[in-house]
Amino acid sequence: MESVSELWQKMKPIIRQRMSFTPDAWRSVDLAVPITIDETTLVLGLSEENEKLRSYLETQTMMALIREILLEITGKEMSVVVIPGTTEDDWKRYKSRQEYLRQLSVRTSAAAARQTTERRDWIWLSNQIVQAYTHLLHRQYEFVKAQFLLDWAPKIAEFAEEFVKANPQKQDEVTRELEKICQKLAGMLNTSGFIIGLEIVKAMRAREKKEQAETN
Repeated sequence: MESVSELWQKMKPIIRQRMSFTPDAWRSVDLAVPITIDETTLVLGLSEENEKLRSYLETQTMMALIREILLEITGKEMSVVVIPGTTEDDWKRYKSRQEYLRQLSVRTSAAAARQTTERRDWIWLSNQIVQAYTHLLHRQYEFVKAQFLLDWAPKIAEFAEEFVKANPQKQDEVTRELEKICQKLAGMLNTSGFIIGLEIVKAMRAREKKEQAETN
């Protein structure tokens, strides 16, 4: 089996023949150092003094051409990566760095997701309701207000259910917060808190029935 250096030397004249020729583009190919083939990845490196040529080597057109020629010669679909440095130790450091960045990204995303979840508290829910009502067209009509209540009752029921599942010890808090929402909606919709509560309870029971049916 030929070495990565032998493979790259075989590829270079083909690249030059097919590429859209510019002196700097060819120099980026000619000065690229074949470091290794890691599984299905051809690793090329540029020394520090040639780093300025990276932009020519990493264009979509150039990368596609290199992959095309790799497929023709090896019969395998391969990816190509260009790293700073020209040794296998440089490749190991590059991989370690990429793995660190990947893990950091995962941790950051998870933290952001947790923060988003934590922000979804009762104040958040109340603000969502107020914001939705503020942008409600024709809210002066009783029919539109009724639609708004019927749209929001299931959302409130779902939020309350999720809150209880996450905080089973806070059932009393759920009751108090739902009362606040009932009173807020009653003032917004010019009706009684009892009517609001009735629709929320209906939505909660509908969810319970649905879960039971799915369980059975």
